Amino acid sequence: MPTVDDLYKFLSSKFPEELRCSWDNDGLMLAADPDKEVIRVLCTLDVNDEAVDYAISNNFDVIVSHHPMIFKPMKALNYIDPVSRKAIKLLKNNISVMSFHTRLDAAVGGLNDIFAKMIGLKDVEPLEWEGESVGRVGTIETPLDCTEFASFVKKTLQSDRVLYSLGSGVVNRVAICGGDGKDYIEAAKRAGADTYLTGQLSYNIMNESNYIGLNLFEAGHFYTEDYICGYLTLLIMKEYTQVKTSYFNCNRVKSL
Repeated sequence: MPTVDDLYKFLSSKFPEELRCSWDNDGLMLAADPDKEVIRVLCTLDVNDEAVDYAISNNFDVIVSHHPMIFKPMKALNYIDPVSRKAIKLLKNNISVMSFHTRLDAAVGGLNDIFAKMIGLKDVEPLEWEGESVGRVGTIETPLDCTEFASFVKKTLQSDRVLYSLGSGVVNRVAICGGDGKDYIEAAKRAGADTYLTGQLSYNIMNESNYIGLNLFEAGHFYTEDYICGYLTLLIMKEYTQVKTSYFNCNRVKSL
């Protein structure tokens, strides 16, 4: 069986720290005992209260998440702060947490490469912006109108809804970024995309799609990233065949 340290080093070899964006804080969030044997691993998008309680009640040794459990600097460790409360509960139960965020987004074969494959992009290239290549850009096999593309994306990602706003109205060269990708709109334009698909934009941005010159699609932060948990589960199981690896659906945002 691997140790906590073994597991973190293995995943870091797949998603190197140098791929991490400068503003990010992913990595080894909690690890009271690096030499603890890892028997059960829980993969989840977010380390929220429900995920923590599930990990404790089901005797998991490690939580592997996409979104960092600790993002902003902690000024105190107490029962008042929500992140502190989770950290205390996990440490009491000797459960480690490791999060792989933007380096998993950017890695070859990582989140955005999987995203590109899911929606059928061809001739895929990194979406470069200010020294980062988190997103991807490519071409769909058959051009679609925005309604057809929105329907396809919704079905493919099993999203609860897809919002879209027309630029040209024809979807052909598509830039993508899982999660909150509003900072990469200019990168999409510079890459020659006519369409930009991400998980989360804003009303004001969507309302200016004609001025921006892009078809804009918002498919939900959770739905444009949660599939990565399945990838992480399989990656760990393949490397450590005796480790039991499970998935937890952490989505608390519901839609009627």
